[in-house]
Amino acid sequence: MTAAGFPRTPELAQLVARLPPPIVVFNKSHSGSRLLASMLQAAGVFMGANLNESRDSWDLLPVVHYLVTRYYPEYGPALDGSDRLVEPMIATALGCHLEGYDPNSGPWGWKLCETTHILPVVAALFPQGRFVHLLRDGRDVAFSDHIGPTSAFWRKIYFGTDAIERWNGMALDGGAYRRKSHLFNAQHWIASVGAARRAGRSLGDRYREIRYEDLCEDFPGATERLFAFLGLDPAPAIAAASGEISRGSIGKFRSQPLARRRAVLDLIRPLQAELGYPATET
Repeated sequence: MTAAGFPRTPELAQLVARLPPPIVVFNKSHSGSRLLASMLQAAGVFMGANLNESRDSWDLLPVVHYLVTRYYPEYGPALDGSDRLVEPMIATALGCHLEGYDPNSGPWGWKLCETTHILPVVAALFPQGRFVHLLRDGRDVAFSDHIGPTSAFWRKIYFGTDAIERWNGMALDGGAYRRKSHLFNAQHWIASVGAARRAGRSLGDRYREIRYEDLCEDFPGATERLFAFLGLDPAPAIAAASGEISRGSIGKFRSQPLARRRAVLDLIRPLQAELGYPATET
């Protein structure tokens, strides 16, 4: 894969040249990133003109969907100019996302969970960007239902390929997801966290991981450390978001039946241990 000469079209190149480097937040869904987006907004970061209730960028989602469905995990044609749709699509999406934003007014960025899976393209487009990966205990995430792998896009998100019809003996349909959502969610967590960490290794000091649990248990300290990395004043974020902090959802997996908890842990144990989260039944 090469990013030489990217972007190539004058429209996208000129747009990017006018912008300061973005702050890009990504994570496995249901990891608590709405809190992080709220903190950045409170600190004066423009996070997008059109956000959903979780503060994800609606405008950038079509780009992610196209790139993942068509190319993930290899983005050579998206970067070398072979696909002439990519750059106009990105320019249009950024234009909508940035509606009302003045590049001289302060920092900007976005939060969109599945940005994880197009990080090579985003990093090539914004070589000075800052990338924040929010982590959360895989056991809690496994018991937070989202969307099953019932389409080509979501199969790539879960498994890295859409050429798959069954997983662990289960069909990839809505019924199987509803019956065994905790296992599918655990696989989704493995794929998302793994993809982000692989990309993070190539991003070097532009990449930072932060735990949701650290935000909840040491909010001022965790915020100060993260905002030092981002070059932002943490005081407005600490003042604005302190009321949203709750430890209540940490360890929610414990309310689940023991058999389900064990099945999840059996699946996620290697990555759970690598991240320093508990990897044995407690």
